[in-house]
Amino acid sequence: MRKDYPVLFIDDNDINNHLTKAVIDIEELPIQAIIYTSPVKALKELDSLPDFPTHIFVDVNMPELNGIAFVRKFEETFSDKNTHIYFLSAALADNVSKEIQELKSVQGYYEKPFSLEIAQNVFDFEGAEEE
Repeated sequence: MRKDYPVLFIDDNDINNHLTKAVIDIEELPIQAIIYTSPVKALKELDSLPDFPTHIFVDVNMPELNGIAFVRKFEETFSDKNTHIYFLSAALADNVSKEIQELKSVQGYYEKPFSLEIAQNVFDFEGAEEE
């Protein structure tokens, strides 16, 4: 039986969210995609999710709360969780790159859109297979 990774994707752009979902569906990736367009709403509802995310992909540039502020709040609120966070963004300024390096939960940065290659770099899909 296949075990899907519960993965939270936060991006204020619906087109990017649809592309992410399409990659997961077309490639039949063992990912249970939890998609939010609002980082504030995602923070409020994280504890009520049936499965706490093992991984989070968050956009850096969002109007309501940027990705860096989201991660800081996540680290304050959920310091007991072993969640791997990745930034998924179209562009990254040098000053933002320095801020990202200071965040302990952040494992890396990838350019949009989410792809099979990104998924293969991040997840151990062989480990997701169970008999």
